Amino acid sequence: MMIPVPTIHLRKLSVLTCCGFFASATVAQTTTDPAPLAVARAVFLRQVMTDSQTLTDQYERALAKVEQELAEVADYEEARLVKQRRAELKALYPTNDVGIAQSLAFPLLPAQARFIGSAEARGDLITGWRTNGSGAEWTNLRVSPGKYYLELEANLVELPSLPGTLVPGRSQPQESALFEFFEVSLLAGAAENRRSFEVKLSHDDTTFESIQVGPVNFTRTPITLRLTAASGYPGNLLRIRNLRLLPAFVEAPTIATPAPEGPTLDELKKSMNEALAEVQKPILESYLESLRSLAGANPALKDATDAETKRLLKLMENSRGQAAGPLRILGNNGGLNGFEDLDGARFVADPENRGDRFVVEHENRRLTVRLLWLLCAPVDSSDKASSNAFAKHFGLGDSDVSSLGRTAQEFTAGYLEGKALRILIRPTKNKDGTSNALVFLPEIGLYQNVLVDQGLAAVVSPKDRRGMMENGLFESLQEREDAAKRQKPAPGAWGLSEASSK
Repeated sequence: MMIPVPTIHLRKLSVLTCCGFFASATVAQTTTDPAPLAVARAVFLRQVMTDSQTLTDQYERALAKVEQELAEVADYEEARLVKQRRAELKALYPTNDVGIAQSLAFPLLPAQARFIGSAEARGDLITGWRTNGSGAEWTNLRVSPGKYYLELEANLVELPSLPGTLVPGRSQPQESALFEFFEVSLLAGAAENRRSFEVKLSHDDTTFESIQVGPVNFTRTPITLRLTAASGYPGNLLRIRNLRLLPAFVEAPTIATPAPEGPTLDELKKSMNEALAEVQKPILESYLESLRSLAGANPALKDATDAETKRLLKLMENSRGQAAGPLRILGNNGGLNGFEDLDGARFVADPENRGDRFVVEHENRRLTVRLLWLLCAPVDSSDKASSNAFAKHFGLGDSDVSSLGRTAQEFTAGYLEGKALRILIRPTKNKDGTSNALVFLPEIGLYQNVLVDQGLAAVVSPKDRRGMMENGLFESLQEREDAAKRQKPAPGAWGLSEASSK
C-alpha cells in the first residue's frame, strides 16, 4: 500500500522554495546600493517570507502526518522523500536572519549630521570633542519601526603635551570618554531610547575599537537621533567613524511539528531490524551448525561448506551494520580466505604486551597476536634485532628506541582496552608463538593505520602477500607512512628521525 503525497501541495512548495532562493540571492547582492533602496528591498523580502509563513506552517504539518502514515505501512523510501521536503521547508526560515539584518543597516553619515559645540566632520570621521556637550544630530531619519543597535568604531589617544608646560586639570588626557545616544523627542517611549557607552583609551592612533550600543526600540518614523559627549576631552584626540543603525537579529518563528501519535520513522526502522535479527538468529545458527556437521562427515565438501559459512557470516555482519570499511571490502573481494575470523575479541592487559604484539581473548580462548606488516620499538632493550631494525627504519639513535617502545605499548593498551575487536588471524603461528593478525575497530577500521599515523610503528614489507586486497591494504599503509613522514611537525619517531629533517 502506498499513500500518495498530495501533488497540489508540492507545487506550492516549489513556489515557496523559489521565493526562498530569490530572497537569499537578493540579500547576497548587497554591494553599494543607496541605503533607502537596500532598506526597501529588505523590507519587501521579509514581508514575502512573513506572508507565506502560515501556508508553509500548514503544509509542513500535513507532510508530517503523511510521513507518519507512510512509515506505519513500511513505505520507507516515500517517507524519506517527504521528510526531505519538510527539511527544505524549515530551511526557508533561518533562526538568525543575519543577511537581511545587514541589508537593513542604516548609515549615520557625518555629512548628513548637524554638529553641536566643538564636534566637527573630517571626511568620514567625527572629531573635535573638546567641550562639554559637543555632539552630532541626525534629523528626519526615515527608519522602519523596530529594534536597532547603534554600531560604531572609535579611537581615543592622548595628545602630547609640551615639556615644562603646566596642564590644567580639565585638560589632562582621560583614560576613557563617555557618550550618550538618544532619540530627540518629547513623545512617549523616546525617554526609554537613551543609552550610554564608553570609549576606552587605544594603544595607538590607528586602532579603532568596534562598539555596539543598544538595542533601542523606534515606534515611529521619521525620527531625530543625537550623539553627545558627557564632558569635554581637550587632552585627547577622539575620533568616531562608521556609525550605523543595525536591526536587532530577529528570531524567526520556527515551524512547530505536532508530536506523532505513534512511533517515529527511525524508531520503526530500528524495531524492524531488531525483530528481524531476533527471528533470524536461531535459524542462522542452526544452519551454521548443519554446515559444520556436513564438513565433518564429508571432508570432500569442506571447501564448499567453508565458502558457504563465510557467505553466511558476512550476511549476518551486514545485517548488524558493524562492518568497518576496509574489512567490508576485504570480505567482498574474497580476502578473508586464509584468515580465521574472531569477531568480538577483547584486549587483555599483560606485562609482555608491546605496541605491535598483545594478548587477546575470544570465547574463553587466549592467544597472542602480532600486527601484520608492522614493527614497533621493543620495550626490552635485549631484543637487539627488533631495536636495530626499528632504529634503522627511522634513522634513530639507540637511546630513542626504548622510550618509543614504552610509548607504543601504552598507546596500544589505552586505545584497544575495553573495545570490541574484529581480528583476522593467520592459522599458522610464528616461532615465538604469536599469530599474525589484522585488527579492526568499529567506526575506525584497521588499527595498523592508527599506529602508522602516530609515527609509532614502521611498515615492514611482507615476505608474501596473498591476494589483491592484502596488497591494497599494505600499499595504503605505505602511503600513510609517507604522509606521516612529511608532516610538519612530524609525529612520533619521525619527529626524532634524521631522515625526516633532511
